[in-house]
Amino acid sequence: MNSDHLTLEQCRGARAMLGWSQAQLAEAANVSRQTIADFERGAHTPIGNNLASIIAAFQKAGIDFIPENGGGVGVRFRDPG
Repeated sequence: MNSDHLTLEQCRGARAMLGWSQAQLAEAANVSRQTIADFERGAHTPIGNNLASIIAAFQKAGIDFIPENGGGVGVRFRDPG
């Protein structure tokens, strides 16, 4: 996934799927909880390296992001196969 295409909805959805709080995501991504909160409420988009860290934390936890492909963006668990 291109690291500049994570939507706030995908972020919230991935967190919900994992049962993570904003603080847990912040810790896993090594960013501040405020960075997560601001992103998820649409106030600010994280800088590139923070956004990449957020995506990497989710991917390490088994989340895949589905890009816009005519059916809308999405989030799913990675196929363990």
